Amino acid sequence: MKIGVMGYGVIGSATAEVMRRLGHEVIVSDADAARMGAAQLEDYKPLGPDTSADIIFICVPEKNVSDALESAPDVDIIVVRSSVPPGTTDRLSKQMGRTLVHMPEFLKEATAIWDSMNPPFVLIGCHDRQVGQRLAQLFAPLLVPVRLVTPVVSETVKLVLNAYLHTLISFWNEVHLISEKIGVPSHIIGKLCSQDPRVSAYGASMHGKPAGGRCLPKDLAQLINLARSKGYVPELLEAVHILNDKVSVDGNNGHKTVKKQGIFELPLVVN
Repeated sequence: MKIGVMGYGVIGSATAEVMRRLGHEVIVSDADAARMGAAQLEDYKPLGPDTSADIIFICVPEKNVSDALESAPDVDIIVVRSSVPPGTTDRLSKQMGRTLVHMPEFLKEATAIWDSMNPPFVLIGCHDRQVGQRLAQLFAPLLVPVRLVTPVVSETVKLVLNAYLHTLISFWNEVHLISEKIGVPSHIIGKLCSQDPRVSAYGASMHGKPAGGRCLPKDLAQLINLARSKGYVPELLEAVHILNDKVSVDGNNGHKTVKKQGIFELPLVVN
């Protein structure tokens, strides 16, 4: 197939690389000249408004999704990969008279390509089952479960998943603040607690580092705003947001030398 990717940032470049590794011809576009230069260095040809393609992936920031859709070539399948508030894909689909699909990604910035080649599952939000099956076949070589849902479900899953990860980080950051008051090393507490299979290790070794990056704080804020717009006050998520602002990284990358009541002789490392 000929695959078009609009937006050559973290998500777009990873999407383009995965499609190319799966054997498809990939063409890309980006409003940023430097990113287009990087794409050309990777031998990607440019995607223009009159370029033909089988599928277009929209991988731009949320605020630019509408503009990208307006300039996208006329193709059978347009997939929005951006994190957007629930209801956005259906609204834009009706507004622009184009059948859109929402397909969130589950990658980390530092390991974007590896994560894209090894996703936990593929989530496709669409109303047309035939379109969903075509996309499922496109990603079938990854050999992971594929779930077909409506766009509003896939949009919500993306926000909730990132809010959950943010919550884990903030939980362990609060443990870090409490541990400082007690005089014990929080990374040891987290390491030992996460030995219990019921406890996620995600964020357990953050050492007081606030959640950052392009997605977690933004998606948490989106979910909070969405809940409030529906008349619900998400007290836990708001507390997560507030706590994240309180935490800062100390000068020793979160590791503290603690000698309390003769219990620890640090630095202490748990393998």
